[in-house]
Amino acid sequence: MFKQYLVLLLVSLLAGPALADPPSTTDDWEDVSQTARQRHTPILVVFSAETCSYCEKLKREVIDPLEKRQTADMPLLIREFDINTGGKLTDFNGEPIRSRQFKRRYHIFATPTLLIVDPDGNLLSDPIVGYNSAAEYRELLHASLATSFESLK
Repeated sequence: MFKQYLVLLLVSLLAGPALADPPSTTDDWEDVSQTARQRHTPILVVFSAETCSYCEKLKREVIDPLEKRQTADMPLLIREFDINTGGKLTDFNGEPIRSRQFKRRYHIFATPTLLIVDPDGNLLSDPIVGYNSAAEYRELLHASLATSFESLK
């Protein structure tokens, strides 16, 4: 029994990182782009703010459970971008860009805003702006993800 448990634990530890990425922040979108290309997956970008209580609720009720339910058939890169981040970052094409230009490109005016983009940073579905309920948001996100994966085929 213990050996079976140990094998399951080892498999889950090895498989976990390949299927789910924490919603980490990044300033190197070129690196995220390369990973998305290798995995043939879209990138889910959560624009948030540290003081946004709806952002925390979204992460807790929708994003965290989504990460846990990923499968090999539907891997997903999830990255968070705090809209109050300043300075420069590396864009999807490897070029330096200011964070305000990055936000302006996607017309970010409220948090949370969720975008699904391809490895080049192009939108694959309409943005999802705001947060009301987990059920409603999951429905919108599911439809957006289905469209996005289909677009990448």
